[in-house]
Amino acid sequence: MIRRDKMIFTVTATFILCFSVTSLGQNCFDYKNTTDKLEAKVIFDNKLHSGFFNSHETSYPWYISKSDDGTFESALGGKIAKQDKIPIEHTSNCFSTHQGKHDLNFCDATYKSGVLQLEIYGGMPAYASSLMITVKDLQFFCQFKTAYPAPVSNCKWNILSKKLIFKNNNIKKRERIYAWVSVEFEEISTYQGETTINQYKIEGYLKPVVH
Repeated sequence: MIRRDKMIFTVTATFILCFSVTSLGQNCFDYKNTTDKLEAKVIFDNKLHSGFFNSHETSYPWYISKSDDGTFESALGGKIAKQDKIPIEHTSNCFSTHQGKHDLNFCDATYKSGVLQLEIYGGMPAYASSLMITVKDLQFFCQFKTAYPAPVSNCKWNILSKKLIFKNNNIKKRERIYAWVSVEFEEISTYQGETTINQYKIEGYLKPVVH
């Protein structure tokens, strides 16, 4: 059973990687395709709380699997780096409804020259999408990108609603942010000559360390 699961994992990962290249060529994997005309400010609430804030869950990179005997295998092939064997902390407890509801377990936070960027992602290898939130002078804007396992093209996203709550307003490097976010957006895309419009949502809690 373990060998069969590894084979399925490897085939799935290879499938996604191959078709992600096609999607990249179709200009869907680009934050620049998002339009966010909504003006919104970050809300501060020192009572914001979630059990997720006190939890500590980790997982290996999506392409790494660990056997019962402690050995590692990579769906990408090649040599496994030391970094690949280090579990990654889950800094996001968000869900996305894009291409089917799934978890987004990771959030990276960077702060430079007064601008904070939060990138929320996860779900690989089955899903490949991410949400970027840029905060400046308490205003924030959202961008989305994705890679489809099919020749989808002409992707455009419009932000329909958004809300971002921070537990405190003291943003410093090497310190953790506790937050909640909710973003709804519209996707316009073309597949096999037909243009479709769908609505999706990303929502949940965040606790990244600022870099």
